Amino acid sequence: MKINDKENKKLLLANKIIMALSILLLAIALFGLFRKPQYTGTTASSFFLGLTLMLSAYLNQKRITAELEGKTISDERSLRVGERSGLAAYLLIIAALLVSSLINSFFNLGLEYTFTVNVIVVASVISWIIIGHCINKNGEV
Repeated sequence: MKINDKENKKLLLANKIIMALSILLLAIALFGLFRKPQYTGTTASSFFLGLTLMLSAYLNQKRITAELEGKTISDERSLRVGERSGLAAYLLIIAALLVSSLINSFFNLGLEYTFTVNVIVVASVISWIIIGHCINKNGEV
């Protein structure tokens, strides 16, 4: 799917806004680390949200530049790779949540799920990217 100049300018402006927002969230998280926070979940959440937004803005920038240079191939294989890696990442989220809840109930660890879920979701997004790259590289679809 090719994008024209008007859509390109809108996408690049939105990408700059997202990047600025992610830098602001990371600055808030760093400020929260240096002072004594009353609730560390907000610091961790803003840190993970800032990293996620920065990663999405970076990947969106790569996609826009690849589309402008005509290097994207949107065929059935690339769509299938995205579907398989998304399914694997989803199953990884479910498995990690099940294991953490079972460990918490058996050993009475007192895990705080507001922080645990954030860590698991960020790890699964990163694993989705890695699994998609590995499936695409190996050619197993």
